[in-house]
Amino acid sequence: MPVSTILRSPAFSVCLLALLSVPVLALSDSYETAPEQDPTAVLGSQAAGPDYRVLAPVRSDGFLRMFQLETSYGTETILGDGLLKLRLHDLMVLRALDALENDQTFVDGLKQAAMKPVEFVESTVSDPVGTAKNTVTGVGRLFNRLGRGVESAVSGEGSPADLARAITGQDRARRELAVQLGVDPYTKFAPLSDKLDQAAGVSAAGGWTVKAVMALIPGGMISNIASTADDLRNSIVDSTLPELEERTSATLLQIDATQEIVEKLTNNTNFTATERAIIAYRLDYMAGVEGRDILVSRAAEASSREEAYFQLRRAVLLENYHQKTSPIGQIRLVGGFPVAILKNGAAALVLPLDMVAWTQTSANAFTGINTGLGQLPFPPTSMSFIVTGDLTDLTAERLASFGWDLTSNWPMPEGPVK
Repeated sequence: MPVSTILRSPAFSVCLLALLSVPVLALSDSYETAPEQDPTAVLGSQAAGPDYRVLAPVRSDGFLRMFQLETSYGTETILGDGLLKLRLHDLMVLRALDALENDQTFVDGLKQAAMKPVEFVESTVSDPVGTAKNTVTGVGRLFNRLGRGVESAVSGEGSPADLARAITGQDRARRELAVQLGVDPYTKFAPLSDKLDQAAGVSAAGGWTVKAVMALIPGGMISNIASTADDLRNSIVDSTLPELEERTSATLLQIDATQEIVEKLTNNTNFTATERAIIAYRLDYMAGVEGRDILVSRAAEASSREEAYFQLRRAVLLENYHQKTSPIGQIRLVGGFPVAILKNGAAALVLPLDMVAWTQTSANAFTGINTGLGQLPFPPTSMSFIVTGDLTDLTAERLASFGWDLTSNWPMPEGPVK
């Protein structure tokens, strides 16, 4: 669908209002159209690469930029700087994995991997329980994991191939490889997902370590891809998908999110399992902050991929702001929107927005928040408005007239969330 059509569509307008979730106010103001930009002005040297280019012009809805990305897989519309950076990162990793096929040892591994699953799947069909017993020892957590796999394969909910991948270690190899490369093991980008499966299959079939597979990638292609190890990354590698989902749900319940909201978020396919886990862990790191369940509820309601990624990036930004800049005391709904009330009595609106223009939608939203701040029992001593992108001159002028302190181009923390 052309970008111009998306801009005019009722569904897209509803999505924009959902991002800010504020009542529409009757305002008398002069508004502007978000500026169109050249891709190079926005992305610099990343505007084009070996297998992609961002088409001109780059438009905006007043909150998020709208990119047309042309690749060898086709042309797609990507909404938001974050999702575009994620896709460009995925393409870089995909190039690195493609390069493996230039190595004869990897090609030999592919041939070996193509044979083993056939033999294994045949045995699981004829005797799934016996195959499980003969493949691994039945130790605690692993026994429980295999029990679930066998049950799902026998009941028809899963498949023998799924069980084979779990028992042979291919699933774990895929998760470990993805984390080493700094990509989501449950990525929604099908070409990358297929390549991860391919490399993990070689690792499992040939008994290779992930480190050995990584060593085959030509030098320089994976520099600065992997992020610093932490407990969340280890949990993603060591946990099966059901285990990761269980941990995520348990963590969200501990921060007072209701069972209904947690289930709604778990079933929201606009997120990956990894992204739900990141939200849970980031909010858990904000121990003692009241109202974190508000952020879980907003995430659960995300009705599109771009809105889901907005909610994910906001959780990451807020946790980082809380830890590195100023401690947050509580999250409160102000004018219908979650606002951080700091322990020092100030307030902060920290948002992953790309290009904020003074459109009627944004004017209504920010005016509603400003009015709501004044109606609090103890109005904040100051208000900081912090965005990861840019503000138009008119936006800066209007928000400054509220008495807000403005900061643009606030960096996202390093990590898998772009």
